[in-house]
Amino acid sequence: MFNVFHHYTRGRGHELDGTPCQDRTQYLSCNGVQAICLADGAGSASQAELGAQAVVEEGCALLVERFSELLASADAERTRIELLDRLLSKLRQLATQHRIAPDDLASTFLGVAVAGDHFLGVHIGDGVIGYLKDDELRVVSAPRNSEFVNQTTFLTSQNAAQSMRLFRGSLDGVGGFILMSDGAGESLFDARSGQFAPACSKIIATVGAGVPRRNGNFKFRTQLQKLIDLQVRSATKDDCSIAVLGRTVP
Repeated sequence: MFNVFHHYTRGRGHELDGTPCQDRTQYLSCNGVQAICLADGAGSASQAELGAQAVVEEGCALLVERFSELLASADAERTRIELLDRLLSKLRQLATQHRIAPDDLASTFLGVAVAGDHFLGVHIGDGVIGYLKDDELRVVSAPRNSEFVNQTTFLTSQNAAQSMRLFRGSLDGVGGFILMSDGAGESLFDARSGQFAPACSKIIATVGAGVPRRNGNFKFRTQLQKLIDLQVRSATKDDCSIAVLGRTVP
């Protein structure tokens, strides 16, 4: 069982120019499967925040519904295509509804699901996914940019299926997962060294050790939201988002 924390906040740059926050996060738990997703909307997309919200909702539903099937699949190429088709189908529906092009809803996508003794995940674009394994924080999926500087791959990009990274494994020794957008990564992940900031291990541990109050809320949520809104946000002009699964303490 994992406790969860996810949060996104508007960047200083977007606040100055009046652009809404284009990062989104979502969590879903159903039938013993827990899924958490994060999306960073493309700055060039006119309705990126709508697309990001749609794909984190659809992504969580997809990972929960098809967890066992995805875990057992031996055809990685087919799995990539099927996952992308489902997410793009959601974007096309939304584009039709708002009378815009799917590219106007472009975003990255990061997702992790856990159930029983296993985990699986998917990643398109920048941002980073890590996990705490045997008390060591390791990168599961690093940021991947396109051939051009400061550009990345989005769900609507032509090479999205080929760029998609899939991963799965045992939860043995795993204390939790952390997903973040490139904005949050400005202070929590060193892209040059490929290392997470020490605070990330503490964040995962804090989430896992959390005990719910009488109203069901966790004290750590308020504390971590302040951390993202104040300290993490101050290191970048970009939107910041983070999503965490912390294994509960027995």
